[in-house]
Amino acid sequence: MTGGPQFRSGSWRPHSRRQSKLQRLAQKHPFLCVGLPFLTAVVGGSFVLLPTQQTKYEVRDKHIKTAPIAELQPKKREFDLQKEYFRMQKKGEWGEWEPKRVERPPEDEPVFDRYDK
Repeated sequence: MTGGPQFRSGSWRPHSRRQSKLQRLAQKHPFLCVGLPFLTAVVGGSFVLLPTQQTKYEVRDKHIKTAPIAELQPKKREFDLQKEYFRMQKKGEWGEWEPKRVERPPEDEPVFDRYDK
């Protein structure tokens, strides 16, 4: 008996040397096996998705046409700085306001303040 199983050298494929016509064609022209199916899927997919997208936009346009224009536009009031100032003074919102500094923890103080002292 010999030391172990013996394997044949060569390919794992069957011993048939004859290749099918499709295999020979694929070896000579790889675009036909990879590129052409890919391009067909991309172009075909765009034609399949086209009616779906068209329906989506038609429904949206129909909804917009049925809604009144005033409903679609937000109500805006005219802003004038001087009028706003006087309005806030009348309401008393301006009143006794004064700016105050927010206290920070010492580690959050700006770096340049530490070295000035």
